[in-house]
Amino acid sequence: MKWLAFLALLILVQPAVAQGVTQPPPAQGAIGPATALTPAPDERAKQWLSLVDDGNYAEAYKQAGDVMHNGATADSFAKNVGDTRAPLGAMASRNIKDIKMTKTLPGMRDGQYATVQFDSSFAHKAAAVETVVLISDKGAWSVIGYHIS
Repeated sequence: MKWLAFLALLILVQPAVAQGVTQPPPAQGAIGPATALTPAPDERAKQWLSLVDDGNYAEAYKQAGDVMHNGATADSFAKNVGDTRAPLGAMASRNIKDIKMTKTLPGMRDGQYATVQFDSSFAHKAAAVETVVLISDKGAWSVIGYHIS
């Protein structure tokens, strides 16, 4: 009987132990435990960038966060990103350079932000840095900024 109780406890505890996950404290005023945002900011940035790579600017705009929507129309976003990306040619490679997490950004309300930088290369530009800024919004990461240098 003792082994059965031990087995039941092992089954209940095993997923958290196997992942080595520690749960962050809940946000002030939150009810219940905090949960991880999925996908991670770097994965969300890659998903969004794949839309830009494909020239699907309308969908990239649609999936962007309110901050981006408040700063540009869908047409102006498509024109600006298209004018920036078209001369670079096709995407050749993209590797994560840096991920920074912060609670503040200049000119923004306090929140949870991620800045993801990629070392990228394109058909007509061998070395570039793409920067994607995301905000935690309604339990997911939303893109609010994009820059290539």
